[in-house]
Amino acid sequence: MHDPEPELNPSLDRGRFSQAFAEKGRVHIPNILSEGAARRVHKALVEETPWGLTVNNGKTEKQYSRVSAEDHQKMAIDAWDRAHSGFQYFYHNFHLLEDGRLGPAPDSCLGQLMKFMVSEKFLGPIREITGIAGIDWITATATLYKPLDFLTVHDDGGSHVNRVVAFVLNMTPEWRPDWGGALQFYDRNDHIEEGYLPTFNALNLFRIPKPHSVSQVSAFGGMRYAISGWFEVRKRTTPS
Repeated sequence: MHDPEPELNPSLDRGRFSQAFAEKGRVHIPNILSEGAARRVHKALVEETPWGLTVNNGKTEKQYSRVSAEDHQKMAIDAWDRAHSGFQYFYHNFHLLEDGRLGPAPDSCLGQLMKFMVSEKFLGPIREITGIAGIDWITATATLYKPLDFLTVHDDGGSHVNRVVAFVLNMTPEWRPDWGGALQFYDRNDHIEEGYLPTFNALNLFRIPKPHSVSQVSAFGGMRYAISGWFEVRKRTTPS
């Protein structure tokens, strides 16, 4: 039996989402993919993804493919201590598409999803919703926030001049508000302007730079699966 091909929900109200993005610089789009495609992506994230741990040890990002339970606990405690006074993150990931390099196998579910997300079938509607005609590529990473994982406030600014819009494609079927793990946006006074819970099969888009965070998943929370990244303005070829 073949996997359902990635496809957009044909009922998307692009005009409404375009207006919301124009007004606030961000938008929450529910039911972005067809139901069958979304369920298959969730299965791939849960059962077929070689998760690693990512943490910024001071100012340098560190990636770990395997960590013992004892080392994981120590690293988490150290990260919490650093997060008290600076930008820190501690969560699990797998690079899907970065600098033109495809992480998963091309014929796998996630490989096919990446090819779909750089195709006109996907980028065309994104350009329409954001009003940014030059968007022609993405960088994408599968992310998994387990209980007590987090990402502190930052704005996605820096040297990546091609990045114009950040995205989070949420793939967690069930989530409770008191589990944390919310994508939160902040104003100039560090007040929370708005927050999006990780609603299943919803795409969140927002202009960058913009201060935001992923609140720590509570100790009694669930497993927060998503695909995160940026839409870019550059000329690229089809991933291989």
